[in-house]
Amino acid sequence: MQNTNSGGIASKDELMVQEITDSHVAGVLKKNMAILKTTGEISLFSAKKFKEAMTDRIENGVNIFLVDLSTTTHIDSSGLAAFISTQARLFKEAQGKIIIFNVPMHLQKIFELTRLDKLIGITLDLDAAMDKAIS
Repeated sequence: MQNTNSGGIASKDELMVQEITDSHVAGVLKKNMAILKTTGEISLFSAKKFKEAMTDRIENGVNIFLVDLSTTTHIDSSGLAAFISTQARLFKEAQGKIIIFNVPMHLQKIFELTRLDKLIGITLDLDAAMDKAIS
């Protein structure tokens, strides 16, 4: 578990999902795109929070997500299900997509073993994710 700023122990459902707006690519982002960064675990306890963060943005017109997993420590089947259901909704409703980048090796292996790397785009960094998003 993670320590919080107050010195206590973070609960298992602690996940921070932040929209990145100060990136060097912010000037090229279209209105239908969002860059999200997750910190912590996307698990049974936090997958709902992750999915809601994406759903809120979908309802505001976003259909392309670039998701930075560099500070994500763990993902379980509930987290994977959140990615799958959101990707399915994006594709069905708006021909949208999710592209993840800065994926730690232990998480990349999970995406490969579950073959989700075939459904969700995986790139090395934000620049490559942007290239994939606009292609």
